[in-house]
Amino acid sequence: MPKATRPEGYWDEKRQEYVKKIKDPNGRWIKVYGKTIAELRKNRKEKEDAFALQLDLRENPPVWVYAQQWYRLHTGGYSKKRQQDYANAINNHICPVIGKQQIRDVTYSDIQLIMANSAKLSKSSQQKIVTSLRRIFEAAVADKIILESPCRGLRPGGQDAQEKVALTKKQQEALLEAVRGLPIETFVRICLYAGLRREEALGLQWSNVVLDGSSPHINVRSSCNWEGKNQATLTELLKSEAAYRTIPIPPQLVDCLRQAQGAAGESRFVISREGDKLLTASAFRRRWDAIPLRTVRVWKGRIRGKDVERQLKLGDTVPFHPGVTVSLNFHVTPHLLRHTYISELILAGVSVKRVQYLAGHSSPVETLKIYTHLMENRPEDLIADVLKTFSPDAAAVPTPSVTAASAPTE
Repeated sequence: MPKATRPEGYWDEKRQEYVKKIKDPNGRWIKVYGKTIAELRKNRKEKEDAFALQLDLRENPPVWVYAQQWYRLHTGGYSKKRQQDYANAINNHICPVIGKQQIRDVTYSDIQLIMANSAKLSKSSQQKIVTSLRRIFEAAVADKIILESPCRGLRPGGQDAQEKVALTKKQQEALLEAVRGLPIETFVRICLYAGLRREEALGLQWSNVVLDGSSPHINVRSSCNWEGKNQATLTELLKSEAAYRTIPIPPQLVDCLRQAQGAAGESRFVISREGDKLLTASAFRRRWDAIPLRTVRVWKGRIRGKDVERQLKLGDTVPFHPGVTVSLNFHVTPHLLRHTYISELILAGVSVKRVQYLAGHSSPVETLKIYTHLMENRPEDLIADVLKTFSPDAAAVPTPSVTAASAPTE
């Protein structure tokens, strides 16, 4: 028998309108109304078109929608800094180029356009964009939205970051002398003698500092997050699992921390402001400015109503800062202090595995990638090998040869 034709709609006496049930994208039945069959037909088509678009957006969403969903679902367990890296890559580099495209329509050429627009960025910045792209489109493959990622084989360009040179012993001494008695001194010593990251040092609590016993140490268990210039929060979510570590500390730092603890009062934090508050970004910057203030540079200001530019040299008094003299002829950053700590460990012959642990690196590969050039490559480490190779006796040593008896046979 031929299949019965379903009516276009039924008359609803209560509403005095025609009504028709249709399914929405979630499989639920909804009612569409119209005063006439023609109006019902029109309203039904509009609803079905809207549902079709919804279904298409669900099965093939715009990149910005899917990227937002990926960020919400996959970055919750990351540190604040890493979340910010992903958000920056998505909001400032990916979505401005392909955000409005539906994810199935994105091609390898579109991805290359993103990288072309980021060509002036450093290699490390480009790597963050590449990582974000790969993970977003790999998730789309796993969700069966696309068959293959357009990011396969994608590599960052850009220049490698300039190799940082650790502070020499004399530079370390000059720096410590320059900050002696200043509010920034404790921070400098923690980073220089324990290798903490800036956020780890600023989030360090006295409950995680052990100064008594035969092995004084710091337990790295928390960090300070900055949300804007004047907001600081404490978190126990560190950069990686490897960042949770226990670091033995030398006497130079033990003495400094004993003094700081005596002056800390009721504060939970080793480095704090106004009693028991974490340092905000602006508060930290004001303290850190004591170092560039004492560094050789070109000073610009106004004296007697005139713009003045003056080259400040070692020993000069800093204008408008009585008693403050220029004592540093090298540039210092918070990260350079940590870099110096790790470099000192390697130059002292500490094993790579132990350096990795003390630095809080996720793997020895990370340590080796940055510090290989320091490992037994100093002249004093290599001179014995060179002398052995080029000494007069070296030529007299017979070179092993393959004899007929020992030659491999086919």
